[in-house]
Amino acid sequence: MLTGDRPYGWLCSLYILQTDMHDGNDGHPDSPFFLLFCIPLGGYAYSRMTRLIIVAFLLVHLYFEGMSSEVNIEHSYKHYRLPTSIQPEHYNLKIITFFDNPPNLTFNGVVTIRFKTIVDTNNLTLHSQNLIIDQTRIQLKTLDDNRIYYCGQYVDIVPEHNYYIINLCRRLITGEEAEIKLSFKGMLNDQLNGYYRSSYKVKTTNETKWLSVTQFEPAFARTAFPCFDEPNYKAKFKIWLGHHRSMTALSNMPMERQQPISDMTDYVWSIFEESVPMSTYLVAYAVHDFAYKSSGDANVMFRTWSRPEAIDQCNYASKVGPKILRFYEHIFAIPYPLKKLDQFAAPDLGAGAMENWGLITYREAALLFAENVSSETSRQRIADVIAHELAHQWFGNLVTMKWWSDLWLNEGFATYIASLGVAFLNPEWGSLNEEALDNTLTVFRRDSQLSSHPISLPIESTHQIAERFDAISYKKGAAALRMIHMILGQDAFFQGIRRYLLVNVYKNAEQDDLWAAFTERARLLKRIDPKHDMKIIMDSWTLQVGYPLVKVKRDYSNGLVKITQQRFLQNNTYVTNESQKCWWIPLTFTTSSKMDFSTSAPSEWLQCNQFKQQVQLTMENVVAPNEWILFNIQLSGLYRVMYDFQNWVMLNQTLNSNKFQGIHVLNRAQLIDDILWLAWGGYTDYDITFDFLSYMILERQYLPWRAGLESLSHVNRLLRTFHPTYETFQHFMRTIIRPVYYYLNGLNYTRPEYEMSHITILHKSLISSWACRLEIHDCVNTAIKYFHEWKQSANPRSNNHIPVDIRPVVYCTAIRHGGKDDWNFLWQIYLASNVASEKHAIIFSLSCSYNATILRTYINMAYDRNEYIRRQDATFAFSSVARNEIGFTLAKDYFISNIDQLYEFYGAHTQELGNLVSPLASQVVQYEDRNQLTQLIDRKRKYFRKSEKIVLNALETIHHNLNWIERNVKALS
Repeated sequence: MLTGDRPYGWLCSLYILQTDMHDGNDGHPDSPFFLLFCIPLGGYAYSRMTRLIIVAFLLVHLYFEGMSSEVNIEHSYKHYRLPTSIQPEHYNLKIITFFDNPPNLTFNGVVTIRFKTIVDTNNLTLHSQNLIIDQTRIQLKTLDDNRIYYCGQYVDIVPEHNYYIINLCRRLITGEEAEIKLSFKGMLNDQLNGYYRSSYKVKTTNETKWLSVTQFEPAFARTAFPCFDEPNYKAKFKIWLGHHRSMTALSNMPMERQQPISDMTDYVWSIFEESVPMSTYLVAYAVHDFAYKSSGDANVMFRTWSRPEAIDQCNYASKVGPKILRFYEHIFAIPYPLKKLDQFAAPDLGAGAMENWGLITYREAALLFAENVSSETSRQRIADVIAHELAHQWFGNLVTMKWWSDLWLNEGFATYIASLGVAFLNPEWGSLNEEALDNTLTVFRRDSQLSSHPISLPIESTHQIAERFDAISYKKGAAALRMIHMILGQDAFFQGIRRYLLVNVYKNAEQDDLWAAFTERARLLKRIDPKHDMKIIMDSWTLQVGYPLVKVKRDYSNGLVKITQQRFLQNNTYVTNESQKCWWIPLTFTTSSKMDFSTSAPSEWLQCNQFKQQVQLTMENVVAPNEWILFNIQLSGLYRVMYDFQNWVMLNQTLNSNKFQGIHVLNRAQLIDDILWLAWGGYTDYDITFDFLSYMILERQYLPWRAGLESLSHVNRLLRTFHPTYETFQHFMRTIIRPVYYYLNGLNYTRPEYEMSHITILHKSLISSWACRLEIHDCVNTAIKYFHEWKQSANPRSNNHIPVDIRPVVYCTAIRHGGKDDWNFLWQIYLASNVASEKHAIIFSLSCSYNATILRTYINMAYDRNEYIRRQDATFAFSSVARNEIGFTLAKDYFISNIDQLYEFYGAHTQELGNLVSPLASQVVQYEDRNQLTQLIDRKRKYFRKSEKIVLNALETIHHNLNWIERNVKALS
């Protein structure tokens, strides 16, 4: 592009590009060619004839250097990672946001990036996406001499990686510091990422209020301002937000001052203090009209923000947050480094929450709690999400992974540390065991598939990053850390964490840094054998896919216990070499005579040899022939266990006796889940499994039921279309669930909910939901009675006497057995509700209808442009309908018929389209349905580019469903 200031500047840029590509020397500032064309305003220093001669000479030179006009110079840099020639040190970012034209909300900005040159370079490669950059105003300033160069004459754009390559008008030398200044503008999008728009309606006036907020993780900062958008490019940020004076601006740091914008009436700059060094994905800002609640007992300025009409719902979060923050400061021995922390309840947020340093954003349902409306489940989820995001202030913010391959260092740590935070906050909840079980069961399901992936896996393109935000990074990462905690004990574990944090503060790390810290402390405190190394042990868990099945085979005649391992797969009929994988497995065990479930430190290791091959372990005289042996005390290791038949029989005898409570509750949950999934995968048949499960008639604790019912839900899902077999299964389920249903007093509440323990409320909700689903008459009749009394009350919107924690069960049951009038009544309650968690529960309940016409209309409403259901909740509504046996076919047909519109709705940047495939795949039990979905996916392959792993997982689920039905339907009849 030619400019009035530099008539021959494009030749400078072209020449530098040529020398850069050919690794020549003529682009160096000392070159005569560089001096002729590339000094500031140099084009004016020569006569016209001289300039023409020089132009001719240069073109001839370029021709013989292989850079004639026939050479294609676009896309000069194609690697998926930024060049390492530049290290940014400071951003001065100015953004002005405009809300005066709602159909077309925009922002303008200027960013000045100060950087240090690491390697000589002639160009500057940074990220920019969907921004309009004014090339005529690109400025390079060298800080040693304060000279300004106008460098927008030639820019190379590489869309595949969002690269914006500025070919500089002056070569930069190693060690040199400079600034690049870019002016840009963009749209506030509606895709819930980058810098995007959100809105809410004032209930009293129905007026629409607009706001703007950011979501930059993993790679969307580039859509808001040009930047080096990779986690290892940490820098300090000075942020200026321009906005109308009637609104409020927030960013990562406290506001320093506010001043008018000189040429804009009623607009002001909100100027924030300079930040600590941080990655671009943690930058955050918002412009809004929210109210806040201050936490007076916090050591830092701690505020919780929401819509003004929801400010009373901030009380719980404002109390919980500071307590957990102080707990983390204590256990990490590192103070929270900022002066303030804002919690911001965004009406629209693509993620559940985002840990932006000093400005954490949440979905309303993940932060706001309304007394007498929000459930105990909601209370626990809010505590868990807050604890998770606050843990990120150390794990992810203070110390950040070098690249997204080690995302688990952020998310696995935040997930596990959050469980400790919630347990500290409410020890009476028993949440530590519940979280351990939940994480383990989730990993056991996902990681048993061939389409799973290792915790740490190379990422070689931006579109692969989003797929890593999954159960493996979060929950398997957390389960691995819990296993380390059990191995090392309290002191070595936390000393290792503190060392890891202190060594890498404000820096980037990789998992080997963590293993080094743990190894040093573990050896010092003698928690592992000196010849063992945490890297060797833990690499077997993080660098390979899957988890082990520990096989225990006893020789009852000579007292030997032989232990081997293989990878557990959800389908044991797969012919693969996966069974040869080897893990370093910490073994804990007890016997029926000892019944010692208190020791979680390993007593033996199932090891791998130097070639990473399996080594059988033989134990002698550890258990008498007439006793059972049980491995994996309190689920301390991430592995399943398969015993020989006689050991199963002895375990079953204990469970079906009055001694069953002597087995730790987590191990009862483990035994139930293991026996069910061994049958699910084809390792055993269902005869011993259902005989084993008959003990559940005696079970009164929540966790074994949680494990058992989650596993049985998969069997229920596949059998429900096979009526004779399903009736047999339902009879069995009613038999085992009735005793605990009546033990918990069904759906009746004879005492106030606040007098019941937290875990009893969760248990009651779980059991009653199954009882009503299994058509136990007392449950169904009570639910319908509750619903109709509420519906017929004088003012149902403000006078709901249904106990809060069973409302989802009551709503779903009433809608399933009700008609259009009941559905419309609940829909109106949804529209009028001011509580996000209540709206979320109603979205699910509305999908329980067995009326095909209602469900078809409901799916259409989920994607209606009027946004009856918020964009962030559309996938949840669709998935809920898809999991309904009547709704499955309707959802599948809608998905196939509207695939183009759905792709446009979600946008090309997300994996949400893949997230619609998963609930459909889980319901497939007919080959015709499989063929329809696979043909669509094959035909629209480009639509699923961002969700390849999710789709592969879904296709594997379909294959397993059909295989399971062939193996088991007749056998279970």
